Amino acid sequence: MNKKILYSLLLSFAMLFTACENYLDVQPDTGFTGAEVFKTEKDMQSAVAGVYTLMLTDDAYSNRLAFVFNMNTDVEMAGVSTNTVNVNGSDLACYEPKPYWTTLNSTWNAMYRIINLSNDVIQGIEQSDLYKSASKETPSAVTQLYGEVKTIRAMVYLDMIRIWGDVVFRTKSSTGDEDFYVGVTDRNEILEFLINDLKSVEPLMQYANQLDYGVERASRSFNQGLIGLLALTRGGWTLRPDTNNPASVGQMVRGDNYEMYYDTAITYLGKVIEEQHHDLKLSFRDFWVKQNNWETPVDDDVMFSLPLLKNSAGQYAYYLGIPITEGNHPYGGASGNLSLCGTYLYSFDKQDVRRDMTCAPFSYNENLNQVIRLDLARLAVAKWSKLYMNDPLGSTSSSGTGVNFPWMRFADVLLMYAEAVNERFGPRNDAQECLKRVRRRAFAEANWGEKVEDYVNSKTTKESFFQAIMDERAWEFGGESKRKFDLARWNKFGEVIYNQYYKLLNWGKVANGAFVPGIDQVPGSVYWKDITDPNNTSRTILDIQGIDEILNARPAGYTEQVFATSWYSLNNETASYEPRNDIKWSFRGFINFNNASSVAPNDPLRYLCPYPSKVITDHRGAIQNYYGFNY
Repeated sequence: MNKKILYSLLLSFAMLFTACENYLDVQPDTGFTGAEVFKTEKDMQSAVAGVYTLMLTDDAYSNRLAFVFNMNTDVEMAGVSTNTVNVNGSDLACYEPKPYWTTLNSTWNAMYRIINLSNDVIQGIEQSDLYKSASKETPSAVTQLYGEVKTIRAMVYLDMIRIWGDVVFRTKSSTGDEDFYVGVTDRNEILEFLINDLKSVEPLMQYANQLDYGVERASRSFNQGLIGLLALTRGGWTLRPDTNNPASVGQMVRGDNYEMYYDTAITYLGKVIEEQHHDLKLSFRDFWVKQNNWETPVDDDVMFSLPLLKNSAGQYAYYLGIPITEGNHPYGGASGNLSLCGTYLYSFDKQDVRRDMTCAPFSYNENLNQVIRLDLARLAVAKWSKLYMNDPLGSTSSSGTGVNFPWMRFADVLLMYAEAVNERFGPRNDAQECLKRVRRRAFAEANWGEKVEDYVNSKTTKESFFQAIMDERAWEFGGESKRKFDLARWNKFGEVIYNQYYKLLNWGKVANGAFVPGIDQVPGSVYWKDITDPNNTSRTILDIQGIDEILNARPAGYTEQVFATSWYSLNNETASYEPRNDIKWSFRGFINFNNASSVAPNDPLRYLCPYPSKVITDHRGAIQNYYGFNY
């Protein structure tokens, strides 16, 4: 896709509407009207492009939504080694964000700027003669633009709900005489509105292969996939407050009539599959290499991808990806700060090609030689790397890679469909086939009999098939920050984190010689040596032993890298064996070294964020925090 043309449209429109500092600010009565702004199709295109402009700010999807709101799970993990308030944001990772954080307020405002502009554009299109005269029987460029901005608005609201729960709900342009000191709207009511709203525009939208910029615009297929995700969210579980006790964490509650919403998900996710506009044609590696080279086919895995601009916006291949030290090479630096949990590496089947394209137990130094980098929370995400780029960004480049944000993939649709069908009817044949399609890309064809057919066919009960979906989504989407949302809607967050805490603890114990029932052996260490890179003989890569097969002794010629052995050791101050600090406190808002004996796996976990303090103040008492955030 030629993003230069797209961004000329974005920038030409960005100044048409003022990006307010406070989302309560409104357009004046002398602001635009449909008759003034939407006289031509080009006017509408520029208006919709303006919505994308606001989405690509750091406070929205260029930065914050990509990784800042990430939480520790059994997949992504930031090691938190302190039990005190940390002002740099790691408290969010361990479920203890603070209402006074400026990041919460800036993202809240950024999301409402997108919503407010979307509302203005929707109203403007509705009032325009061009839209009024457009056919409502067959899709056109005009009806596509109308559906497109409604789809984007729904996506932004969904992300807000998944971060904050109930939020302020606006679907009309602001006027100067309305009451802005309003409360929040129940998330189920918002989700129900959005589902029906997207259903109304879906028939008149166009597919990605009919659109300029393809999947960098919200297409009909993405609309259908988003309806499915909205429906699964509405039909799933969510954390609800105890309104009588704001200090309480609350409780997990499933929405009423959830079966109806799973049926909706089956219908619309089924449309995506049946209409065959997307597939998994590229290999898993080729797909991600193309992503890092700014190539996104319209008919493959990506359903919707936020179009970030090279040398201007984006953290993929910088913050998210394999770390690189700047040097006398053309790739620049990459922090690779988003990490995966070390145990996640060992969850993969060793023949699963996704493992080595998702997990990188190394970084690159200034000479582009690989350096071992493996610990509890130091496993890099291999899906993104500047070294995949055929046209490097330059020796001093850092963030602003322009690598797109793949917000929804076809693999996601396949697994959501399988999940919805299983919930309603058990592991029906079509649900099994969807899971098989995802796994076929994950294994060499020679292994399909055992790893695809036999594996999926063995999941004969609703419970075993659901566990397979849980596992598959972990392996497929590692580093893409979907796990937190999945665990929430499944009501599995507390259970998974409880088990993960004890898994880390027990791996440390077993690595140090203790007996733990059910755990035979763990990787106490891995072993590495430098070998010549077969693709570039001037550089070295790592030969790492102890991942495919757990080793208990160092092979000759290899260097030891201590792994799980370091997770549990003697505390000289207490004269007792204890887990390492990042095990003690990485999940501290739910389970930690001090409270573990009183936590149960079915306890609710506080995954939502508090409303920003400034929002509380601005709404003059109409909004208040719950979930223990009432301070």
